[in-house]
Amino acid sequence: TASGFNCVDQESVFKVCDQPHPKIAMEIVRKCVDGDIHAAHERLEAVWAKGYSAQDVIQTLFRVTRNLEMAEKTKLEFLKVMGMYHMRILEG
Repeated sequence: TASGFNCVDQESVFKVCDQPHPKIAMEIVRKCVDGDIHAAHERLEAVWAKGYSAQDVIQTLFRVTRNLEMAEKTKLEFLKVMGMYHMRILEG
């Protein structure tokens, strides 16, 4: 990271790891929880346009959702759906 970007910070680490930034994933999940699906979709489209793989996106969303403070029932439902889509992505 330091040799490629001349510094070590969150932004350069996530560029090297080639995964969406958790803050963006958190925004997407929060927008879904708040019922603002259009805003969540716009942010997800922006992440997708950056060239991240579907697997990287769903893994980041899953990890962020797992650690996010929200109603347990809502969290479990989100994780169930994400797990289902993760399996579909892996199947091709």
